Amino acid sequence: MDATLKEVYSLVLTQWPLVAGAYALLWTGLVVYVGLALKRLSELGKQLEVLEAAVARRGAE
Repeated sequence: MDATLKEVYSLVLTQWPLVAGAYALLWTGLVVYVGLALKRLSELGKQLEVLEAAVARRGAE
């Protein structure tokens, strides 16, 4: 095996926990962001239902 490849592989193999941790942090952040967005979307749906009911009551008067 080439000496350069050995050096590259030794660097990569010793740094894999940092790379795995970075990916784990990225995916965790993405899941949290999507979860918060879905929660907010649900809250907006409830507010929209209340608003539609208020408009329907006002239109019936």
